[in-house]
Order: sequence, then structure tokens, then C-alpha cells
Amino acid sequence: MNTRFVSVLTLLLALTACSGKPSEAPQTAAGKGGASAPAARALSSADVVAATPRPLAATISFTGSLNALTSGSLAAEVEARVKEVRVREGEAVKRGQVLAVLDAEVLSQSVTEQNAQVANTEARLRLAKVKLEKQRELLHKGFISQIAYDEFDSDYRVKEGEAKAQATQLARARRLLADTQIRAPIDGVVYERKINPGEVAGKNAVLFAIADLSVLEIAATVPARLISQIQPGMRASFTVDGQSEPQHGEVVRINPVAVPGTRSFTLYIRVKNPEQRLKVGQFAKGGIVLKQLDGQVVLPLPAIHDPDGQAWVMVVKKGRLERRPVRLLLRSEADRLAAVEGVTAGEPVIAVDLVGVKAGDPVSLPSGKL
Repeated sequence: MNTRFVSVLTLLLALTACSGKPSEAPQTAAGKGGASAPAARALSSADVVAATPRPLAATISFTGSLNALTSGSLAAEVEARVKEVRVREGEAVKRGQVLAVLDAEVLSQSVTEQNAQVANTEARLRLAKVKLEKQRELLHKGFISQIAYDEFDSDYRVKEGEAKAQATQLARARRLLADTQIRAPIDGVVYERKINPGEVAGKNAVLFAIADLSVLEIAATVPARLISQIQPGMRASFTVDGQSEPQHGEVVRINPVAVPGTRSFTLYIRVKNPEQRLKVGQFAKGGIVLKQLDGQVVLPLPAIHDPDGQAWVMVVKKGRLERRPVRLLLRSEADRLAAVEGVTAGEPVIAVDLVGVKAGDPVSLPSGKL
């Protein structure tokens, strides 16, 4: 009897244990499958940028070299020995300043000779005029024939022509004498000197080269597809090697004929250089300003999605990503920036194309970002 009771009790305990296991399993599974909040994605300083108002200009890029607007070479008008050279390369000169002096002894003697010949010719001309006037009186009184008078008149005309020829030769001799002093034709800087004292300067030989650095020009080439957007009067900004601060100029003219082979057009940018900080030959790189906006929020171009359609950006608001439609006001391909409307200054904007994120996802901003 006791053995049967123990067996029944053991069987009941076994059944109770088996019936308790199914009821615990669903509870455990439910505990494991319960919803949990996703972790916020940590953004780096390269992922986000603060919307900042600033000036922005749409430009067309160009490159070119700086050239002097006004320059010239001085050549010898006469062949003579160089007596004196008063300037060297790099020196500033004024218009009319004597740069060199050539030997003028032979030319001075020629001027003296021409002066004497002019004086003799003028004396003969005065005498011929007196004779002609006397013959005119005699002709009117009938004491001489018309033919006799015409001979005196012809003699006077010949001497008058000789006097004019002699005066012309004297003026030429004086000009050649003056040319023995080589003078600067413009204000500028001597950038080339090819003579030294004692050398013989040949006629038409280049002696000096001078450039006016107060106004420079850049000859820049632009592709044919962009030339229609450029007009004279547009501003240009550029930088040169060795100077970080931007320089400014103005488009003054455009060559209407394309460069053979490249099908590009050459335009000329005038640059004022009163302090002569810019030098001829420096390489310039910059852009021609087509349009400029001031005070608009400017964002990197990668931050703007679908810029040619319904543009939008991803803004961080209250710790979550928010898709925000914007209006594209100005795009600068050269700077890879764009001015937009629809974002408030100071708002954090995703600056890159983040993979695996969408609007509503939680994010955390890097330290120092709003």
C-alpha cells in the first residue's frame, strides 16, 4: 500500500514538472523579443557642417599670365659709340628721362654745316627777291619784256626751293643730334638693357626695354561653350604665386575669333597695379564673376541632394535627421559651394552622403557642433 502511494506521488510530481516547462518557454521568448531603442549614430566633424551666411559668387575659371598694358623697346636712330649709360635693369624711370648718351661729335658738325648752308641759301634768296621786285617795276613801265621778267621769277622760285630743302636737311640733322640722347618714352621700369659704355650702337639696334607696371592685363582663354556668358565690364578675382590675398580686375574686351585648334576664345582682364606689387609674367589663376549673393546660407555642394530637381538637405533637429526641402539660389562649381534658401543659420546640416541613414534616424553631433 505504501509502495503504491509513493509511485502515484512520483508520477504526479513528474506530470507537474512537465506541464510547467511549456508555460515558462513563451515567457522567456517574450522577454528576449521585446522592442529596444536603436543607438544614435555618432557623426564626425567631417559629416556635418553648420549653415553659415556668407558671400558667394558664381564664376568661370581662367588661367593666364600678367602682361604690361604699355611697354616698348628703344632702338638707336643713329650709329654711334655709347658714351654713357645712366640706368640698369629694374630701375624706375620717368618719361623724357635720359637713359644713355651717344657720341654726338659727327652729328654736331653736320648741324653746323647745315646751318651755314641754310644761311647762304637764305641770303641768295633775299637777293633774288630784291631783283625780282625791281624787274617787276621795270616790266610795269615797259622797260623789259615779259620773258626777261619770267627768267628772274624762275630764278627766285629755284632759290626758294633750295632754301626749303636746306631747312629740311637742317631739321633732320638736329633731330639726329637729339637722338644721341636716348630718352624714356613712358613712365615705367627698365626690364632690359643691351648696351654698355664704349660699345657701338648700330642703327635700329634695340638698346632698352621699358614696361609700365601701373596697369597690367591678363590674356585668359575660355571654352566656346562658356564665352556667351561673359561680357565686358564683369569683375574677375584671381591669385598669383607668392601672394595669398586675392587680386581683382575687370574684363575689358573679348577676341571674337576663336583660337585655332582649341576652339577657345581669348579675353583680356585689366588689372590696376598702382603699388606695383604684381609683376609681369606672374601666373594668375581665378574666376570671372557671373553673379554674386551676400548674406545667404552657403553649403557644400555634396550636402545638397537632387540639385537639378527638387533639392533637399538632411538637417539634424532635436537629435534626429530631418529631410528639408531647399531652394537653390546660386551654385559655384569652382568653389563646390551653393547658396540656398530654407535652412536657418546655425543649423547642423549633413555635408556628405551618409550610407545607411534616413530621415528620423537618431544621431549625435560631434563635440563643438550645434
